[in-house]
Amino acid sequence: MKLTNFQDIDAGTRSAILISVAAAFFAWDIGFELGVYGQVFPEKVFFAWSITTALLIMFVWIPKEELPVPPSLWIATAIPTLWLIVVLVNRAAPDDWLFRHVVTVLGFAAVLVCFPYVIYVSVSLLYPDFLKIKKSAPKMGMIFVIFFMVLAGFFVGIKHHWFLTCEDFEVSGAHVPSDCDPGQ
Repeated sequence: MKLTNFQDIDAGTRSAILISVAAAFFAWDIGFELGVYGQVFPEKVFFAWSITTALLIMFVWIPKEELPVPPSLWIATAIPTLWLIVVLVNRAAPDDWLFRHVVTVLGFAAVLVCFPYVIYVSVSLLYPDFLKIKKSAPKMGMIFVIFFMVLAGFFVGIKHHWFLTCEDFEVSGAHVPSDCDPGQ
């Protein structure tokens, strides 16, 4: 098949391509932060929390006859807020062993289960054709792109001194890592 027009591409495949492109920056940025600083910055955490909370509020707001929400989605959108509440309580009682472990468990649940599920639901709402994809190549390609970008960002973050100088971090307003290249 000779491609003469992008409209000739299956709508689901187009959705997978657009999702990959849109997710690439965020995947890169998270990988880079983990590589340079060993952590994801709070604004990314709160960005993810805001998305899940927005979905939760809309699920509460829209009548269930109009938008039936499965229990798994209620849980996935509620856990990040529950995690945030437990973090606040933990700050009030920082020496409490139980709260530290609850924060950790809820944090891992939010990152490993809730956020990917919420992203899937959000993508399904934005690009319903994505759900119609019968072939696995577009979906697997999208997953590959996202993981590749996280790994590429992580590698460049770890080896940032190969690519960036201390001045690059300063000019961007980013925290300057202690092992940056001072440049010439």
